[in-house]
Amino acid sequence: MDIEKKGELWDRLENEPERAYRAFESYRNLPSGERTLIEAYRGHVGNPGAAKPSDTWSRWSREFAWRERAAAYDAHIDRLREKSMEKVIQREAEEQARQVERMRGRFNELMTIAYCETMEYLESEDFVQQMRPQDVINIIKLHFEASQKLGDTNTQSTDSVVDWSEDEQREFDAILDEIDAEEANEEREAGSDGGEEGSEDNEGVSD
Repeated sequence: MDIEKKGELWDRLENEPERAYRAFESYRNLPSGERTLIEAYRGHVGNPGAAKPSDTWSRWSREFAWRERAAAYDAHIDRLREKSMEKVIQREAEEQARQVERMRGRFNELMTIAYCETMEYLESEDFVQQMRPQDVINIIKLHFEASQKLGDTNTQSTDSVVDWSEDEQREFDAILDEIDAEEANEEREAGSDGGEEGSEDNEGVSD
């Protein structure tokens, strides 16, 4: 078998006649599972009822190694498919990574906005005016709990009740006294306003 290569193995050979190469293309281009000499011959000559390939076709297939060249072509196509799939997978992975990064950035942005708006509301007069004494107590307790945990990160308490120091207890009691005094003062002011309105009504009646 004399196969002087020109280019790839499945390309036309130097010593391969044009008619022989066109016949080989008909054989090569069939799906590998359906590739037979007789099927290639039937399609090439347009005679689906042909019983066998011509003697010339049989000679060409042996002389120019159609089977081996077609197998090399199949391997080449498989490699191209694998590379294409790798590129597709790589592009999809890169796109997913970009989407995840965009989502992470958006999440951080929303968290920052939420934090700023929350802090702005907590520092506003509306929030302070709506706070109840019990809210203040709970905030103070959370503050003390956080301070204790941050001050001793290696110690984990198994008791849900916070152990208050004497200084903390005195500070807490002082805050409660201030809250009680403020509430009493507000009640006196409210009562005083009511008394003034009542006296004005009585003056109107006497007139």
